[in-house]
Order: sequence, then structure tokens, then C-alpha cells
Amino acid sequence: MSHPQRLLLSASAELSPLVGPELAMCGIDLQVPREGVSSLPRREVDGLLVTTPAELHGVNGIARLSETSGLLLVYGAGNPYGWADQLADEVQENKRWEVVRMALVADQERVLLGGEPDGKWLRRLSRHLAAHGRMSYVCARREVDEVIRQLPRYLAWKERFFLELGDTCDAEGISLRSVSRALGLDRRVGQEWWFPAREDHAQLCAWLMRETSAILEKANIRRIVLWGPWSLWKQMPVGWLKDYEVILYIKQDEPFPNDIAPTWSIQRDREEALVQADLLLLAQHDPVIGELPLPSLARIMRQPIVLDAAGCFPLQEARAYLSLYRAIGEKTNVWE
Repeated sequence: MSHPQRLLLSASAELSPLVGPELAMCGIDLQVPREGVSSLPRREVDGLLVTTPAELHGVNGIARLSETSGLLLVYGAGNPYGWADQLADEVQENKRWEVVRMALVADQERVLLGGEPDGKWLRRLSRHLAAHGRMSYVCARREVDEVIRQLPRYLAWKERFFLELGDTCDAEGISLRSVSRALGLDRRVGQEWWFPAREDHAQLCAWLMRETSAILEKANIRRIVLWGPWSLWKQMPVGWLKDYEVILYIKQDEPFPNDIAPTWSIQRDREEALVQADLLLLAQHDPVIGELPLPSLARIMRQPIVLDAAGCFPLQEARAYLSLYRAIGEKTNVWE
């Protein structure tokens, strides 16, 4: 049985391509405002969607706020802390509006909803999300803000703990993968600790640079392939790997970086990137590398040496097919 979509007027024409797809999965469609003509909605909408204070500034924002009513949905992780509560105070005298704070978490599978406990739209939106397969947690607006503020900090602390545990496992000659899985049997810990959606890559960069230096001292390396987000590699020090041929693999759907080092080259074909490579540096797991069989990887590369900061491959297979496989807390086939 299909369920109808809610329709919100977007406070800005630029919002639809940015947040439209993820909201559509939650059963919410956006109507793009028409510029240069009356901002009255083309058909009845349930309310207005905003993500930043700037969208309500100026004539257009004021007009849209005055010409629509119902749900004023403050969406996303980028708006200022406490702004939803501030909006609620500003429209308190206008009984047409109910301000609800909304954010997606858990890889967009769960929804945080913040509002008044007796809010009509808060409960209506919670039921609507459930009908579209999205479980929501209902709380106060500022509590949603606090979760958004603290979640990256917690994930960074958790990642730092396991990186330090990896060094301990290295020193003791045991497997971080085994230890972390055992720890994860306790539901308070959980099985996952890698945090791919990070902005600060300093911890992984430090590990990659340290382990890369160790490999370069022991092996005759000429060609190095970097596999992972450009946001990570550009945080490496200037001149890193300047004496080597470096190939940056960029997937077909990723934007083309325009500020790479002059001596680096870019390749969008995975096999072309790996041909005759001596060292593969993996900074993030993705389906493309996961689909590549290790025997094929070993055959394509000149030297099948892999430094893996994302735990992409099963350890037993890595031992069997790769000359050297080094992962966090896993000294597999390391020459020592």
C-alpha cells in the first residue's frame, strides 16, 4: 500500500537538489519557489522547509513565511544551535505555525524529531515517517541540536580508542579485528567503529603516513595508488610522496579535484589505476574495491602491497594473495 507524500515549500530554490532526494525517501516532497513572480505556492502545501537563518532573511523569506502556514520544518545538521527554538519564540503569537526540528541519523535510516510534546505536526510527522519506513525519535528541539553536536565528537573518541587499541594489538602480536569483534559482543560497544563521514582525518592521516614510511624503507616502491576521499588525501603534508609516481583513484560519480599535487595523476578506471602499482593505500571502504577479488588485485599490481586503513579485506585471503597486507592492528605479512 502506497502512502501519500507531504509537500513543503522550499525556502530557497537551491535547497531542492541538495536535500530533496533524502527528504523524498522520508515521504516529503519539495515545491520550488518561483522567483520574480508571486511567491504564492502553486498548490496547497503543508508548510515551509528551512535549513539556515539566511533563507528567512529579506523580502522573499518574509513573504514565504507570511503566505504559507502549518509546519515550519527546520531541517538538517548545518543550522545554528538553538535556532529552531528561537524561531518557535518568534512565531509564538502566530498560531498558524508549529516549528519542528528534524535531522537524519544512522545513515539516514533514523529520524530525530524535536518539538512541543503536544505538537499536532510533530505527531503527524512521526506517523507519516513510520508509514514511509523511517523510525523517528521524538524529543525537544534543542535536544536534536545537542545530539547533532555531540555525535561527531563521540564517533571521533571511539575511533581514537580503537586506533590506540590497534597499536596495543600490534605490540602484543594479536589481532585488532578479533579483539574489536569480541568487544562488540557487548551491545554498549557495537561492532562498527570506523567513522567514514568525518571532516577531520588527522588520526587516519597520521597512521597512514607512519605506516607508509615504514613500507617505503623496506620495499622498492615506484608507483603508489591512493584510494579514498580527496578530502582525506588533501590533508596530507605538502610534498608527501613527492619522489614517487602517485595515482589518485576517483570514482565516476565523484567531483574532479582541481588542486592535486602537480606530480600526481587521476584515474577513474579502477583496473587502469592499479596496473603495475607497487603500493595501494586504502583510506575508505567502498563497493568498488570490495568487488575486486584479491587474486585479480595481486595479478594487476606489480607488487601486491596493500596498506589498509579501512579493513577492506578478509585477513586470511589477504595473507594468501598479497605480498604484504597491513591494516590497523593487523601486522599481516609484515617484514620484521
